[in-house]
Amino acid sequence: MLKRLVPKYPLCTKLFLFIALFPGLAALPLAGQAQVAAGYEVATWYGFKTSAVTYTFDDNTVKQLSVAIPLFDQYNFKITLFPVINWSPNWAGLKNASNNGHEVASHTVSHPHLNTLSVETQETELKQSKAAINSNITNSKCVTIAYPYCETGNLATLQKYYIAGRICSGVIEPKTPADFFRISSIAAGSESSVKTAQDFNNKVSSAKTAKGWCVFMLHGIDNDGGYSPVQSAELSSHLAYVNSNSSDYWVATFGNVAKYIRERNAVSLIETTVTADSLLLVVADNLPDSVYNVPLTVRRKLPSGWLNARVFSGGNVLTSAITTSGTEKFIVFDVVPDQGVVSVSKSDGQANLTPEMKESPAVKICPNPFSGEIKIQSCGECLYFVYSSEGKLVGEGRGTDTFSMGKELPSGTYLLQINQEGQSFGYHIVKNN
Repeated sequence: MLKRLVPKYPLCTKLFLFIALFPGLAALPLAGQAQVAAGYEVATWYGFKTSAVTYTFDDNTVKQLSVAIPLFDQYNFKITLFPVINWSPNWAGLKNASNNGHEVASHTVSHPHLNTLSVETQETELKQSKAAINSNITNSKCVTIAYPYCETGNLATLQKYYIAGRICSGVIEPKTPADFFRISSIAAGSESSVKTAQDFNNKVSSAKTAKGWCVFMLHGIDNDGGYSPVQSAELSSHLAYVNSNSSDYWVATFGNVAKYIRERNAVSLIETTVTADSLLLVVADNLPDSVYNVPLTVRRKLPSGWLNARVFSGGNVLTSAITTSGTEKFIVFDVVPDQGVVSVSKSDGQANLTPEMKESPAVKICPNPFSGEIKIQSCGECLYFVYSSEGKLVGEGRGTDTFSMGKELPSGTYLLQINQEGQSFGYHIVKNN
């Protein structure tokens, strides 16, 4: 089966296998050449938000961790922290922030004017900064940089270590920056024109109008001694405004927004199979999977007669929701490219066993009744749904060949529905404690 073959081979071989099994993939584009199947739409910004907003904090000043981060955490907003290695970063605090989803990225080793250094010295600054962060922050990789004094260095050297770099030209970036190593930011704090909550609000409103990306550059908080401090009360009021308009703003780290843009622009989404109750598709971007691992938001109109749907990839249920536009229904889901075949399965949320839905002689269900788990054998690639005796969906998943399920079910009688190769089979199963 395809699912068993894919993990054994590198990306180039996986793509060959996909193309061999699905001829529609023969036209798979190279990175940077997006191709999306008819009927699907990839969101410009995650969650189909109108714009993206990023908050970056330089120099690891004292109150960034103790005061600023709690303000963002109350709304689950993630920020980027740019410490200078030789300025005694608070590694324990930065590690805790990273574990909570915030980004820790490079601001060089000694905060020099990069454009005054030799290429060799620049390389030392960039390489050692990245290495120090990766050795102290082990749950994620350092992939972006903020240039000291907003002065860029040698591009070829930067590209060896990072995927994006931040300057401070004070403009809103479009949905795709012209240069990922010169991404603009807007300075905030006492030494800038962005001081109050309303100033911040005006900038994100501009991003909303432009459907672009607003990046803020901050340093000190209140009286912590950092450059151009912003008052925490103003920042708090602004974040409350962003949260109250959450449908307009995707707040994410500098690195994750850069990754999302590149994945979105390079993605190829090919629908390979359409049946009465399932759709199969391959989502790929040809970018390095070790770096580009941010979920893209995708939507598709539900086929006629579908009341609901579930989305699976690699045996896991993906985050999804049903939305409506006029009289049409859409399945909206998040998917990381290059994770194998994605399946969208028809689901009405209620048991739909009919007299014609018989047991399959090829599939073995045992033991039945069962305690603990029930084993499903010779299923091939299939989706399964478990319904209570009242017809309520209580479990679902994806399986290959032989697998077990039902461990979490309480004792009772259930309907097990298996969807396999466009057909549905039904089984009454009983769990005893």
